[in-house]
Amino acid sequence: MSRTSFRAWRGKHYIGLAEVLCALGRPAADAEWELELDEVAPGPQGDALTALAGRDRATTRELILAAYPDGQIIDGALRAYADGPLLVLYAVDSTDWDVESADPAVLAAVREAFPEAIDVV
Repeated sequence: MSRTSFRAWRGKHYIGLAEVLCALGRPAADAEWELELDEVAPGPQGDALTALAGRDRATTRELILAAYPDGQIIDGALRAYADGPLLVLYAVDSTDWDVESADPAVLAAVREAFPEAIDVV
């Protein structure tokens, strides 16, 4: 598994979960997700994400709809499955997003959408 990381903030713009999920593109479009949310920002999106975390799995579409427009996960891990494990998306202290995957297409999509992403050793 390889891991890449990028800042969750571009100036004053927070890169929310919905934006990250859309950037993952085709590899994650049909995934199902298990959510381990340690902390989410308060508000309607936080409530919707917390409700999804109480389920076994959620689809990518459900996550995008729950998180749009600016749902903020402060700390947590989201595990995607599509014919087996696909990726793990980590929210790190509301400052970074880390993506871990063995699928080169996932990491390529992240690097294309977030060229400032750096590989984590």
